[in-house]
Amino acid sequence: MSFTERGPDHAREALVQANERLLESGQGADLTIITKDGSKKYHSAIVCPRSSVLSAAYWGSFKESLTKTIDLSEDNPLMVDNMMRYFYLLDYPGQEGLEGSFKLHAQMYVMGDKFDVSDLRKIAARRVADSCDSFGKEYHRHPEEQLAASYLKIFRDVVCLAYKSLPEMDFALSRPLAKTIAPWLAAYPHLLKNPDYQFCCIQFPLFGLDMQAEILFVAHAGDLGWRVLRRTES
Repeated sequence: MSFTERGPDHAREALVQANERLLESGQGADLTIITKDGSKKYHSAIVCPRSSVLSAAYWGSFKESLTKTIDLSEDNPLMVDNMMRYFYLLDYPGQEGLEGSFKLHAQMYVMGDKFDVSDLRKIAARRVADSCDSFGKEYHRHPEEQLAASYLKIFRDVVCLAYKSLPEMDFALSRPLAKTIAPWLAAYPHLLKNPDYQFCCIQFPLFGLDMQAEILFVAHAGDLGWRVLRRTES
């Protein structure tokens, strides 16, 4: 049986294994990425085609094209490493536990948005939505106010990340967040005074607007509430 007759899955696996060897060995690496944790060398031919931002910096008319170095020290070094591993291995490492994986996927979505990696955004967005669904299912199994309040504390970090880092009309994180939180508030209205929920509404008024769309409109008018309040046709 020839290599191609083994099918696309085998070819993908072989490519990922080859890239993993390059990632671990650093052989032929020509791009240095600097983070708060230090520096590491990568292969520009693998990294740059995946990100228009990194491509423009490394192959454009910027100092990075001369120094062969890109400084990402303002970004979370773990997320940078995850993104680089994604370029090579077509996936990024997960974390144990629902809370940890939820926050990781949200951070990876933001990285995909910042560095214009559309496929990373899609994967991370789907995983954020799946995490929200898991929180929702767990709540429906145990619909208790204390559980809802504890989830609001977890969601606070992701809400802050999403509304601070993403464009206003990017609903990939905001919509599943609002859809998940709304039933908790509907069941226990005094959670509107929950300090974590109020913090998010005060710091990010658009979050409060989205929650209005979800709580007051969506139940009666479907997505119309979002289109009206957000002034978008999407």
